[in-house]
This record gives sequence, structure tokens and C-alpha cells, in this order.
Amino acid sequence: MKSYDILVLGSSYLTELSVKYLLDVSDYNLVGYVPCRNTIPIEGNIPLEKVDINQPCDIKLSLQYDIIVNDTSNAYNLHTGLLPEYGGRDILDHTIKNEEREQGLTFHKMTEDLDYGPIISKITYPVLDTDCSFDLYKRMLEIAPPFVHGSLKLLNSMKQKEIEKCYKCPPTMYSRGEFELSEKFKEFIKCKKY
Repeated sequence: MKSYDILVLGSSYLTELSVKYLLDVSDYNLVGYVPCRNTIPIEGNIPLEKVDINQPCDIKLSLQYDIIVNDTSNAYNLHTGLLPEYGGRDILDHTIKNEEREQGLTFHKMTEDLDYGPIISKITYPVLDTDCSFDLYKRMLEIAPPFVHGSLKLLNSMKQKEIEKCYKCPPTMYSRGEFELSEKFKEFIKCKKY
């Protein structure tokens, strides 16, 4: 297996957990991270050096990154919803609002069109009747780190032609309405534990 130099894009708590997992279990070289512009409400403590987006790397790995990436030639994204159905933001809130029975994560090649690139892998998790968006966030945090690692391993085994042939479909974008943070989320942000 080839060892890639990976530049991490993002600075959320999900980014932190995924980076720590990759550092523990993989032979990938994480060359640093590019922080968000702080629109994501839960900031993580990333155990990597902050670097510029032009840092040399084999792969740019977006983990809840909130800035548009101009050069997507070697960029991949962990989307915190199922594509193409749940493109955009506020996915967990929309999941609850739409009374969905499942939600998930999508690992895809980034393109100039947001949330539209070839889908490499997906994973789902259940949405229970008693769930709020915070419950879904906790569930997502549990499955995201090993899913990112598995998706990178799968990517490593694929040729560029195979990646380009993966399923892609324009995403459904939901309205960008503001959702008020629940009390559970506010408490989580204060202490960052669950």
C-alpha cells in the first residue's frame, strides 16, 4: 500500500477525532491542517501543525471544511450526510425536520460543483424517533473516524479511471435556514464531551 502525504482541511471536533484516529492506525503521513474560518460551531484541538492550503501533498482531505477549495484535482471530502439527497449544510437538523429513518456519511472526490463529485463510499446510521440533531452528531462522531480510514484505504486501491466512473448525481440542496442550537449542543460546546 502506498503511503500518501495528506493535508487535512478543517478544524472541527469531527476533524480532531478523525485525525487522531488516522495518526493511531494508519501509515499515512499527515502533513498539517488548514483551519476553517470558524463558522462550524464546535472547534476541535487538532494535533497537527497549521499550514497553508498550498502545502505540498498527495491528497487534500476535507473534514467539515467550510471554505471552497479551488484546486480539487487531488481533493476528497467527508460529507456529513448522504449524497446526493443531503447536499449543503445543516444536514442533521434537516434530517430531524424531514423525519428521516437514516442518515450517514459520504466520502467523495471533490469537484468544482459542491457535493457533486464521484462517490467513493457511504455509510449509514439509524435515526430513532427520540433523536435530536445532537444525538445524530454523537452517532456520527462514533462512526466517522474509522469510516475515513476505510475510505482512504479503498481510495488507495483504486485507479483514477475507476474513481471517475464512481456514481455521481447533482445533490439536492436544502434551504440554508438557520437552526437554533439545542441546549444539548450548547452544553457540548462548553465541555466538548458526551
